[in-house]
Amino acid sequence: MATSSTQDLRTERLIAEVQDLTKQVKQLIELTPTRNKIWLRPSEFGQLIGVSYRQIARYREQGVFRESSFRFKGNRFEYHNVDAVADFEARGVQ
Repeated sequence: MATSSTQDLRTERLIAEVQDLTKQVKQLIELTPTRNKIWLRPSEFGQLIGVSYRQIARYREQGVFRESSFRFKGNRFEYHNVDAVADFEARGVQ
């Protein structure tokens, strides 16, 4: 009986570990395309620098980003994944 209990505990631990690893892999998959894209949506860019998409708009309105670091495409703004990050870091905004 003790062996069954020990096996059940090990099984539960393995399941928990697999679930945790699955969650981490999904997060990596979500972020990977962002690194390969040149122009990012506000939500993607916000995720990259750790702020909300609304804060990105505020920063743009405040002049944190140079005009060459973002563009208006369709019905939304997009941010250059290198230049806009450099602007953000140069201003020391966080």
